[in-house]
Amino acid sequence: MNNETGVQTIQLWLLRGHPANSNVMPKALYRKLVGHIRRSGRYPPIIVRPIGDGGGEGYEILDGHHRVRALEELGEAEAQCVVWRVDEGEALLLLGTLNRLSGHDDAVRRSSLVAELNSRFDVAELVKLLPEDREAIDKLLSLTEPPPQPRGAVVLDEMPEAVHFFLLPKQRRQLESRLRAMGGTRERALMRMVEGQD
Repeated sequence: MNNETGVQTIQLWLLRGHPANSNVMPKALYRKLVGHIRRSGRYPPIIVRPIGDGGGEGYEILDGHHRVRALEELGEAEAQCVVWRVDEGEALLLLGTLNRLSGHDDAVRRSSLVAELNSRFDVAELVKLLPEDREAIDKLLSLTEPPPQPRGAVVLDEMPEAVHFFLLPKQRRQLESRLRAMGGTRERALMRMVEGQD
């Protein structure tokens, strides 16, 4: 499909939203979009198609309705656009797919990205800049926390060992009776016995 004409600067008053556009952005996310454009001045180009003969009557938005609204709110007069020459059927198909065909973040990679951003911005700033809310950002950052470090070198002679032994039924009853007499949990009583505290 070779119908792109490159990025063009088009006056906002020439851009019209397509009446069949069904994409709605949550208010909080829209506010972040406005903040991003205000701060950086950058956004993906708006995809439009000419209305009438070559755009003399303006352009219909196929992708970027919220970006155009944000630019209007920010007092901008023009937008960066890519013009696609498509008929109404193709326009409707693009409206039905452009806002729906998107990938999903890999959680580990997203957490690494958020952690890298966190080295440059504090979490409160990231909440303003990223689509995620505070809870989601905290969860992503927890995925990149390093595992706890050992408290120090452990001497092999001081490491606990599993001990297995066999008792005759009579011996087992005697041991259990003695452990009960010592009180506390069975494991604690065994440790006191081994340490000579009985």
